[in-house]
Amino acid sequence: MERRQFISLSCFAGFISLYPNFLALAAESSGAEKGFVMTVNGKIETNSMGLTLSHEHIITDFKGAEPDTRPEYDNEVTANLLLPYLKAAKKSGVTTIIECTPAHIGRNVELLRLLSKASGINIITNTGYYAAVGHKYLPNHAFTETSEELATRWLKEWENGIDGTDIRPGFIKLGVDSAPLKPIEEKLIKAAAIAHLKSGLKIAIHTGNGAAARQEVEILIKAGVSPEALIWVHAQNDPTGFFHVELAKKVAGLV
Repeated sequence: MERRQFISLSCFAGFISLYPNFLALAAESSGAEKGFVMTVNGKIETNSMGLTLSHEHIITDFKGAEPDTRPEYDNEVTANLLLPYLKAAKKSGVTTIIECTPAHIGRNVELLRLLSKASGINIITNTGYYAAVGHKYLPNHAFTETSEELATRWLKEWENGIDGTDIRPGFIKLGVDSAPLKPIEEKLIKAAAIAHLKSGLKIAIHTGNGAAARQEVEILIKAGVSPEALIWVHAQNDPTGFFHVELAKKVAGLV
C-alpha cells in the first residue's frame, strides 16, 4: 500500500487534529509535568498546536553516522532557502510541524529554531537513534553501550538540551527494519522505554512492517511501558491492514 493511499484511507486529516494529544507528555509513571509539548522554542500548550503536520523531514543527511561530522552547510544560508516553503505552509494554515529526523541522519536543532522563529511555525524535534536501512545511521557507541547507557544519553538531551544548546526534544524517535527485530533494534526500544518512563516523552518508531510494530508493543509492555506511549510510523508498510486494526486499539497513533 502506498503511503498516500494509507493516509487517504485512514482519514489522515482527522488524525492530524488529534495528534497533539498523542504527543503530549502524559505518562502517569514518569512524574512529568503534563499537558504540554516541547518545541525548539520551549513549551507550548497542546491546545495551541493547531493544524499539525505529524511526520516531516525538513532536512536530512544520508552520509551515515560515522565519522560524526557537522552539517556541511551554513545555517543562515540554508534557512533562507527553506523559509519560503515554511511560510507557504503557515499561510495555508499549518501551525506546527513534527520534525522526525533523528541524530546522525541530519538533525540540526539550531537550524530548526531559526526556521521556527522566522516562519512562526512551531517545530518539534526529537531524541533517539535510527537503526533502519542496515544500521548505517547508528553511531559506533550504539553497538557497545547498554540500553541504560543509551537512555542516559537521550535523557541528557531532554534535561539539558541538544548539542550544547538549550533546545530540548519533544519526543523519542527510533527507526527499525522489518520483523524479526535485530538485537540492536530491541536494545534501542528498551532504551526508549527507560527514557520514556523518566521523561514522559512519547516514542515514535519508523517501522518496517506490521509484525515489527507488534514486537515493539511486546517489548514496551515487558519494560513496563503502556502501548499508548508508542506511535507507529510508516504504518502503510502493512499492506493487509490486519495489524492496523489490532494495534490501533493499543498504541497512541499510526502515521
